[in-house]
Amino acid sequence: MAYSTKEESLSTGALLMKWFLVFIGMLIAGLLAKSLYALQDSDDLLHIIFCDVGQGDTILISYHLSQILIDAGRGEQVLSCLWQYLPAGDRELELVVATHPDADHIGGMPFVFDQFGVKQLLLPPVRKETADFIALEEAVSRENELQSPPFVAETGIELAVGGEVRMRVLAPSKPKTPEAILSDFSEYISLNDGGANDWSIVLYLSFQQFSALFTGDLEAKGELALLSAGLLSDVDLLKVAHHGSKSSTTDDFLRVIRPEISVVSVGENNTYGHPAPQTMDLLQEMGSLILRTDVLGSVHIVSDGKNYWVVR
Repeated sequence: MAYSTKEESLSTGALLMKWFLVFIGMLIAGLLAKSLYALQDSDDLLHIIFCDVGQGDTILISYHLSQILIDAGRGEQVLSCLWQYLPAGDRELELVVATHPDADHIGGMPFVFDQFGVKQLLLPPVRKETADFIALEEAVSRENELQSPPFVAETGIELAVGGEVRMRVLAPSKPKTPEAILSDFSEYISLNDGGANDWSIVLYLSFQQFSALFTGDLEAKGELALLSAGLLSDVDLLKVAHHGSKSSTTDDFLRVIRPEISVVSVGENNTYGHPAPQTMDLLQEMGSLILRTDVLGSVHIVSDGKNYWVVR
């Protein structure tokens, strides 16, 4: 007759208990993951993440399972932000926006197209014969997964986000202003001297009572065009243009939009002197809360349509 010693019985019992606990742990983990995923699916909040990509812009907007990416920084840093903040069950971007063809806004886009699905691409009406812009065009052609050809931004275009979240293109466009102010963008913008900034795609987002303005690298002339066209009103959240440069974010501009929160996407110890002290002073005088990616890292703002808060 087979038998075991007391020590053997205890050892066998301990082993069985060990595997039982492992099984229970796996079961709990699976149920927890399922619960978290279900919670994620039912999240009725709007998430706006200003990714810390150094001296550049990357903004991820997420609502339910719709994701929009505005710019992608200069290199691969965009990927770590997307892996961190994109929903675990949905690694696809409904829309990618290239606000203008500068390297610190589009340099990371080929990496995005290589790693994530992209349904649509919104481009500015200008291009640059640079390695970064050509790399973007090649990435789009290589992946060839867009649901429709890339389309060009124009004032008034409405972009689908989902639910009650609306996004509208405010610029660029040839401004309908007196000739004494502006007659045609092409007359004063030269892509060879950095004039692409004033062709930046400007986006206005609204979610019930919450509003945000994304300005790319728009400079004073572009701000004047928006003011002259009467397209601006006060907003809760501002993406400060051109990393807080002194060439953007004028007093007249701020007096109209009066942002409660202003986010500056900027690299630590950058060689451009961004953000400019005078720009920061203007924002402080307006009573705007300034959040800088070089100080805080990525900035995550959440809204339920009525209230909004910063996630720490």
